[in-house]
Amino acid sequence: MSPAKSAPDETAEESLKRLGGGRWQTRDERFTIEPQSGTWAVVDAEETDDLGLPLVRGPFRSLTDAKAAIAEARSSETPASPLADRLDRRKAEPASKADGATSTPGSGRATSATAPTATAAPEARPRAGVPAKATKKPARATSARAADERPAEPGWFRDLDGAGRGRARRLIATLEDQGVADAESIVRRDLAGGVPALAAQAIAARLADLPDDAPVGTVVQLLTEGRDDALGVRWRIVDGDGRPVLVEPPKRPRRSR
Repeated sequence: MSPAKSAPDETAEESLKRLGGGRWQTRDERFTIEPQSGTWAVVDAEETDDLGLPLVRGPFRSLTDAKAAIAEARSSETPASPLADRLDRRKAEPASKADGATSTPGSGRATSATAPTATAAPEARPRAGVPAKATKKPARATSARAADERPAEPGWFRDLDGAGRGRARRLIATLEDQGVADAESIVRRDLAGGVPALAAQAIAARLADLPDDAPVGTVVQLLTEGRDDALGVRWRIVDGDGRPVLVEPPKRPRRSR
């Protein structure tokens, strides 16, 4: 345990009086010694800092050092603030800016501090004989014309996510390439309406490609199970429980000659 700090000698050159709470004050009440985290600080009531508050000196390791600082403060001038020079320069800046010009060394001529530089962007200058606003109109007209030329997406696309919208576009394009007139309606009923319209379209297209005298077995096989890779669909016959139904084409008896 460190030894307790002894009270200052009342008969010393700088006599102090106890204020309580570990604080001491000179008889003329100008200086106050205050404890701060194991050290001591001296508050000068007659001097102020740059903020107009009482000047604080320290920290000091002991009361003896604090008393010595008080004696030195009485016999010396007020210490210059480290911010004083900076404040003086800041006060002088408005005066120099108000002049509006600075001299160039060796030229003998004054150059305006606010003169525009020679590297100004050329596009910022309007062309001769053309108003500044007129140069922006072609760009706006072009963007508006491009927006009009872009095909508007159907409103039901909003019900799909990004991948679903991309698939819908591809399916519509595929059906249109196949010559289907109501391509958008078929894709909408399938993707947004939950109706297997794409599979029905694929089956109908396969049946239309069959010749009129196609065997019954071919028709049965087409209807029982199939797929269309271009539309990305598959189909097969199932019962009420979702079980696949295998249909064997009927065997016709041979005709007697």
